[in-house]
Amino acid sequence: MQPSQKTNPPRTRKYDNKFRLQKQGELKSRIAAATAELHARKGAAETSYTDIARQAGVSLPTVYSHFPDEDELFRGCTTHVADHAPTLPVNEILDASSLPTAIELLVDAMEQQHIYYEPWSSRRMEGYVTFLAEMSVQVREQQSTTIEKIMRHFLGPGKRHSMIAGCETLLSFDCWHRLVRGHGLPRSQARQILIQSLQSILEPQPGPLSSPKPRRK
Repeated sequence: MQPSQKTNPPRTRKYDNKFRLQKQGELKSRIAAATAELHARKGAAETSYTDIARQAGVSLPTVYSHFPDEDELFRGCTTHVADHAPTLPVNEILDASSLPTAIELLVDAMEQQHIYYEPWSSRRMEGYVTFLAEMSVQVREQQSTTIEKIMRHFLGPGKRHSMIAGCETLLSFDCWHRLVRGHGLPRSQARQILIQSLQSILEPQPGPLSSPKPRRK
């Protein structure tokens, strides 16, 4: 009898599985990116799965395999948009040498976010896409928290609800969009308007002292 030959156990394909999952993730991201681009260009209501497949360069069944329904599709699209959005440099703003400098940095940062989100926000897609509405709320909450931190850092503790409300309104997308698109102002001019308006809220100047009225004899 010949000696029995030892058989090596089959090798596991961890590397292959990892590579496959990576490719699947990249493909899903590509589909989400194509969806976001189409939503920005023509709106969510006018975008079909066929359009997305064509834009992403994949087959229609591939789109459905990764995003079987619109909820999954919108969530993937919104996540892609949020992941690539410019962030608020909160620490840099708080490290500013003065309150006016912090205001300028804040206006600059918000402008970059407005420019980025404009293709989706200008279409009022929040009412159509639930997840985009949730993302808009998160952006506003982050903005409000940043404003509060700036006030506390430069002005000290205290309740300033009306000041926060005024700043939030001035820094909102609607305000920026109205100045730049509605009135056609150059972005630099809109920026100066917002900076000066915020300074008037956060750095109120004392009013002129009125001369005392003469006493009647």
